[in-house]
This record gives sequence, structure tokens and C-alpha cells, in this order.
Amino acid sequence: MSFGADEEILQDFLVEAGEILEQLSEQLVELESRPDDSDLLNAIFRGFHTVKGGAGFFQLNELVECCHIAENVFDILRKGERRVDSELMDVVLEALDTVNSMFGQVRERTDITPATPELLGALARLAEPAGAAP
Repeated sequence: MSFGADEEILQDFLVEAGEILEQLSEQLVELESRPDDSDLLNAIFRGFHTVKGGAGFFQLNELVECCHIAENVFDILRKGERRVDSELMDVVLEALDTVNSMFGQVRERTDITPATPELLGALARLAEPAGAAP
């Protein structure tokens, strides 16, 4: 995987996204004890949104897809259409692990291993309002 003339921009993305991913990890731990904290939900939403935007610039579609669906989960949470529970936390933490893995592959300039269909499906279900028909 080569980024050619965009290498300097990629370096900026790697630094910024790396910091955001570290923050997301800390924020998700906080979320378990503060599931109704709207500022925290907004911050997590923005984190996934920002990483998605940078990944989109570099056409890292696998990373964009996973971040986009995770972002949608937090949009539903921000709107109060679903509540944080243990299943949601398990899936979101798995999604963050997957995003971190993909991010590492970008840093190493290796091909990105996409998120599993099972993870993407679980995220998509959680991105629907609670009680919505499947």
C-alpha cells in the first residue's frame, strides 16, 4: 500500500487519528459508568466521525465502513433512541479493536483486513432505534 505524494498528509492523519483512537478507548471505559452522559456520547460520535473522514480522504473504505456504522450507533444513542447496555458495549469495543487493527495496518502500509460481516451486522442492528423491526 503506497500513498505517494500524499505521504505527508498521511503522517498528519496517522498522528491525529492515533490520538483520537486513544481517546476513544478511554471514553468507552468512561461510558460504562456514565452511559447517559450526552457530552461523552457526542465526543465518541465525533471521534469516530473524524477518523472516518480522514480514512475517506485516503479511500480506506474498510476503515470508513466500520467507523461509519459505529458513528451511527452513537448517533442513535445521542438521540436517546437506544440505551447503553452490555451487548452494545461488547460490540462497540470489538469495533474499536477492529478499527485499531486496521489503523495499525495503514501505519505499516499493509493491506487492510476488513471488519467481519458479523461485526458489521451487529453494529448495524445497534444503529437502529431500540424496538425497531429487524
